[in-house]
This record gives sequence, C-alpha cells and structure tokens, in this order.
Amino acid sequence: MALDARAQHLLKQLIEQHIASGVPVGSRQLARDSGLQISAATVRNVLADLEDEGLLMAPHTSAGRVPTRAGYRFFVDSLLQTLPVAPEARRLVLRHIGEHIPDTDEVLHAATEVLSQLTRMAGFVRVPRRATRILRHVDFLALREREVLAIFVTDRGDVENRLIRVEQALDQGQLAQAANYFNATYGGRPLQDILWQLQRDLQDNRDELDRILRKAMELGEEMLDADAERILIEGELQLLDLPDFADNERLRELLQAVRRKRDLVHLLDQSVRGSDVRLFIGEESGYAPLADCSVVAAPYSVDGEVVGVIGVIGPMRMPYHEIIPLVDGTARALGKALSSELPGHP
Repeated sequence: MALDARAQHLLKQLIEQHIASGVPVGSRQLARDSGLQISAATVRNVLADLEDEGLLMAPHTSAGRVPTRAGYRFFVDSLLQTLPVAPEARRLVLRHIGEHIPDTDEVLHAATEVLSQLTRMAGFVRVPRRATRILRHVDFLALREREVLAIFVTDRGDVENRLIRVEQALDQGQLAQAANYFNATYGGRPLQDILWQLQRDLQDNRDELDRILRKAMELGEEMLDADAERILIEGELQLLDLPDFADNERLRELLQAVRRKRDLVHLLDQSVRGSDVRLFIGEESGYAPLADCSVVAAPYSVDGEVVGVIGVIGPMRMPYHEIIPLVDGTARALGKALSSELPGHP
C-alpha cells in the first residue's frame, strides 16, 4: 500500500492522538495539530482517501475517525518509532525478577506480574517448554481410588508430576504394567513427538488396544498435553479499567478466552519460532474473542535455547511505542534470570 508523505504524516498523527485520547479524531483538530499548514477541508479529503484504503473508519456517533485493524498494522509496520525502556521501568523489572531467583516458578510469576503492572494490561508467560527434551521414563502411582500421580523424568533430569483423575480405578500392579508398556513404546523420544504419536495411536488403534495399554496411552497423553498448555496469566482484571472494554459482553468473552489457556497455546507457539517481538492485531490472532485486542509477545531464551514467550493482551488502542520495547526488555531480563536457574541447566 503506497501512501504519500502527507497521508502518512496525517495517519500517524491521527493514530497517536486516538491512542492518547481514546476518542475519534476530527479533521479540524488534525489540521490544527499536524504542523502542515493545511486546511481542514484538505485534511478531510486525505482522511476520506485513507478510509477508502481501509485504514480508517468513522464511528456512527462521531464525525471523527478512528484506525481500523489494517490502519494499526500499517502504523506499526511503517510509521512507528519505539522508545527505549525508561530507566525506572527497567530497574523495576530487574528488581522484581531478581527478588525471586532461584525459584523458577516465582521468577515467571514475578516477570508476568511486573509486565502487567507497567502496561496496565493482562500479562502472560508461556512456561518453559520441554517439548524438545527426551523422555527417560514414566511412573504411574495410585493415590486414591480414582486418582493417579503421573511422574515423568527427562534426559536433563527434569521431574514433573501430574495428578490425573480416572473413570475406573486401577491398582498399582496395573499401573506398573501401564508404565512399563509406555516406557518400552515411547521412552527415548522427544516429548512433543510422543504426544503426536500418542494421539495418532489412540485414533488408529481404537478397537485393538486392551484396557491397560489404552489407559497407559491416555494417561501419557493427558500428562504431556497438560505440560504443553502451561501458561501463567496475571492482571487480567486490569482490563476492567480500560474504556475499550466498556461492553461487558465483550469483556466477558475476552476474560473467558484468557482463562481457557488452551486457546492461547497455538498463538503463543507462533511467537516461539523466532527471536523477535511478535504482534497480533485484532483478527490476526485467529480467535474471535481477541478480535478487538492486540497481543504483543516476545520469546525468551535460556542458555541460547528459546523455551517460552512472555507478553501482554490489551486493546488495539495501546501505546505500541512503549509496549513493544517493554515486552522485549522483560523477555530478555527473564531469559537471563533463568539461564542458570532452570533444572538441568548449569
């Protein structure tokens, strides 16, 4: 999309004013504040062209205009100038994270909490993934009549416990048989590969598996699936204070989407694949409840390996020039804090 310099300048000014004020921006105000020495009529013509391009829209209740999702995307990709993280904010992030070393879970909570606090939006962190790690062995232990403790150990010495509720009680002998089968079939393979294979095997061999073998596979799938969905959310109630979510129904749908962490997994995994901040504006996320939101996410690395992603969920009308570097800086600080603290890392 090609815009001349004047159109780009007016679009940038309009979006920045709308982000700051939250109200539609009129041509008269824009002409006065643009610094271009042009009339309101000229500005109206330019804004009409930008509306035809799908970058702006005029709400029914106002003569002013607001950006569309495409307008925000053009702004972020072509016009945005980010600011360095303020020294005070950087110190707060480092102090908040540093207070909780060496407890990995506390560090993750602290990083998400301080990011939510600084942005006044919902913060999230994808807990370090173990998908590339190799399964050493699994144990299933009977706790109560319908509860099983699943324990898996990886090649790096990570030990994870999952409490699983079952429909039919299994005694310890049956669980030992299930664990032996699972280890013989899937041991020594990456956890993500095992999860994919389990899902295929359960579907392809539906009528051929006996009860214990099926239960072993189902227990393993639930155990690994739970590990794949580990996301921490902080500060989602801060969204209540934003005028962008004054519609209670929209906010309710958004909060439900945030709490259904499974819905965010695929979106966040897209951010893990690169080294840069990823930005999903509106329907770019692919999830209807986030259609009026933006998600800013940055991967964090431990000893050179990308293991998770941290970021915020907020309205499309967010100060991207501040949020993007803040998310990026927090991701870097989190990675440094965890590099010598995660189990299996020296």
